Amino acid sequence: MLGVVINTIIYLIASITCAALGVQAWDQDRSDPVHRSYFVLALLASITFGSFTLHLLPGFLPLRGLYAIAGVFLPVALLTFIDRFFRPADQPLHAEVGRFWGTTALVAMMYLAVETSLYDGFGQTTPPDIVLALYAMAGFGWCGKRLWGVHQRSEQAVERGRIRLLIGLVGAAVLSTAIEQLVRTIGGDAPVGALTRQARSFALQGAAPPVGAVLGAVSLYSMHYVVRLHRLLDLTEIFARLSALATAALALLLVTSVTMAWSDALADYPLHIAFQMFLASALFLSVYDPLRARLEAWTGEWFNRQGRLLEQTLEEVDAALSRVISLDALGDELLGRLQASGRAPLVSLYLWDHDRRAFVLTLSRGKVTRPLVRAIVGAPFTDGFNAGKRAYPRAALQRSVDRALEDHDQAAARLRVLNTMDADLTVSIHSGELLLGWLNLKAESWTEGFTQDEVRRLISTLDRAAVILENIRSVQALEEQQRLAALGTMAAGLAHEIRNPLAGIKGAAQYLHTSESTPDPEEFADLLGVIVDETNRLAGVVEQFLDYARPMKIHAARVDLIALLDRVLQLVQLNDAARSVDLRLAGSPNITPILCDEGKIHQVMLNLVQNAVEAVGSEGIVTIRLQPGQVTGPGRKPVEAVEILIEDNGPGLSPEALQKLFIPFYTTKNHGTGLGLPISRRLVEAHAGELTARSRPSGGTRVTVRLPAQAPTLLAPPPTGLAKSTTKGDEIPEGL
Repeated sequence: MLGVVINTIIYLIASITCAALGVQAWDQDRSDPVHRSYFVLALLASITFGSFTLHLLPGFLPLRGLYAIAGVFLPVALLTFIDRFFRPADQPLHAEVGRFWGTTALVAMMYLAVETSLYDGFGQTTPPDIVLALYAMAGFGWCGKRLWGVHQRSEQAVERGRIRLLIGLVGAAVLSTAIEQLVRTIGGDAPVGALTRQARSFALQGAAPPVGAVLGAVSLYSMHYVVRLHRLLDLTEIFARLSALATAALALLLVTSVTMAWSDALADYPLHIAFQMFLASALFLSVYDPLRARLEAWTGEWFNRQGRLLEQTLEEVDAALSRVISLDALGDELLGRLQASGRAPLVSLYLWDHDRRAFVLTLSRGKVTRPLVRAIVGAPFTDGFNAGKRAYPRAALQRSVDRALEDHDQAAARLRVLNTMDADLTVSIHSGELLLGWLNLKAESWTEGFTQDEVRRLISTLDRAAVILENIRSVQALEEQQRLAALGTMAAGLAHEIRNPLAGIKGAAQYLHTSESTPDPEEFADLLGVIVDETNRLAGVVEQFLDYARPMKIHAARVDLIALLDRVLQLVQLNDAARSVDLRLAGSPNITPILCDEGKIHQVMLNLVQNAVEAVGSEGIVTIRLQPGQVTGPGRKPVEAVEILIEDNGPGLSPEALQKLFIPFYTTKNHGTGLGLPISRRLVEAHAGELTARSRPSGGTRVTVRLPAQAPTLLAPPPTGLAKSTTKGDEIPEGL
């Protein structure tokens, strides 16, 4: 008897579920043909399962006829839904669908006429029942053929996989129902008039359990989300939503069971029990509704293994974003990690460029199979982002185009832009209402795209990244101010260095030009010497400036720094002014040869040691020490390095001098161009190292050079304050 009760409840639940889903689709958008066709399909399924439920309970025979008639209309209702979903909204149904409706109505009327006139009125399985069942099976076969045709025409691997899943779900439901009916037919129709209600229900159901009803309800439930989301679902999404529903049902069952257990004392008062059940159900619904989205997200993460992998990656990104202070670091932590997760072989970032008045390709990670568009002028691509959309999934845009929905023109334009960026998903990045840019992800060919849960999680991470981008912009604005200030100082220094030689050249030339008598040959030679010397001085200034400005290529080799410093000290000691200075070299035994450009590091050390010797004067002390250390840069983790400290006991430097020490053309000497230290810093930075200076508490100055132990792989960046890097040849495609 328990099995009979359970079977009946399953049919009843399936009927109520289909009716509720149909009503939800109808309320969501009554004007949409897809929603209307789904409502008809769900209503027919509800009538089918409901009539069979009532047929099982009291054994009312005419309900079996209603079950048969409603069931025979299910194939044509399903075919109508398929045709509406996969055809543009402004196109009418296929003519064959209309003919199918007419044929089905004619078959149903003939069945009713034959069954009521020639047989006992739905009491037993008759030849008309078998013919009707075969007709319905043929109709479902036609639906499968139509779906397979859509599958073959689709160019999207993700959509093809989801169509196969839909075919499998519907096919399993139809096949299970057919097997149940076949079992009932083979078992024969027992007379049920003299049987009890439970025995009669068992006889009418047959030996096979109602698997078809369960699978049918699951299929309708999946189609409901297809209608709601305007796209097909993948297997993980279906399992996730079913699991969320099952979890909620178990929770409701627990609440009901607890309530029933507390109601034993009220067994003689059924109204009190009903009232308690009502309160418990209301309490459950009030708690479940706000938790529903979170429950679906949890189940989605559980069933979506790829999504869990992406979730773990995004958690790592969230933790790493707090350390990001540069675009390069953002590329490593955000784009690099996403690309390494195995979910996106190509990730790119487009950000607004105020100078170019366009969104420009700023960063990318992964294998680029075709050139990516370099810049995009906002509208119409960004109109959706400005209107509140946060993501453009390719599948959703393609669906809008295929079905010619209201926004299909905009969707087609956005698809063209996605193609130029080689992206399957674009997620916007906002700072308040301001659109900063967007992140593109290309899906792996073997995946089923990106689920709603994954998109929602990406949006959450990009909201955090927006704060980082704003901070980076603030830093860049500050750097720009410093660049302009340094440029002014450099211009003044360069003008000063050029003006003095020009003044000497002009004075000598004017004297020669205005002299009334022939100059003395010795005087004439002296004046020409002044012109040549000042010209050479001017050429030297220009050459040093060019040395500072041009990019520096590093040719790394294994270098023993202690041996290099020995040679530097030998050269310095050849100068008469350095012979009375105490030069000391102290090397740590842990220092091993490093990879660097020997000529450039020799130039740096020679310049720094000479500066120290000039600072201490006669009988001073200059100490060079080597020790292990670390070097860090913006957005980089600390790496092993060698520290070279040059210390002197001279007068030291004022705070103002320390602040301007590395600005080109600034000097504290009576001679020199003020380019030695800036050039030295550029040489060190070309090795991904650091060059700093500070006054010692005991007096004098300490200059520290930190060089990474590994070979540098970067060109030296343009010198700060000299020029701003630009990208040439990045054309903006017309219409983007």
